[in-house]
Amino acid sequence: MKKLTLIFCAVLFTSGITFAQQKKSVKKTKVVAKTVQAPEAVKSSFDQNFAGTSAAKWTKTSAGHWTASFQKENINTIAEYDADGKWIATRSAYDAQTLPESVSGTLKTKYPAATIKDGWKIERSDVASYYKINIQDNGTDKAVLLNEAGTITE
Repeated sequence: MKKLTLIFCAVLFTSGITFAQQKKSVKKTKVVAKTVQAPEAVKSSFDQNFAGTSAAKWTKTSAGHWTASFQKENINTIAEYDADGKWIATRSAYDAQTLPESVSGTLKTKYPAATIKDGWKIERSDVASYYKINIQDNGTDKAVLLNEAGTITE
């Protein structure tokens, strides 16, 4: 009886190990982003603000705003509009080489040991245009805000 119980336990143990090693195949589905068309009022406002820009990719935010991603003077830019076509903001991505001299000069003077990671020029209807530049200065990450003239604002 002891041998039969021992054999039964051994078979049960080895079959458990065998089944545990089987891999289940997982089906991978490819998600394709569907193209979104902005309302005519939004497109019309965009065409007035950014004449000559034809390759804009439109998306809709969770807040119901429409964003257009495009290239403006070889700078990646995102323009945001509300559902009625009213312009809200424009954000243009900059790296260390494409920043205006007034902005990069101020950063070099104020933070001589810093490295510029990336930056944005932000234009909004309710405030003056400004640059938000992300730098790394002595091992710490900082965000510096500058106006068009290169003056640091906080």
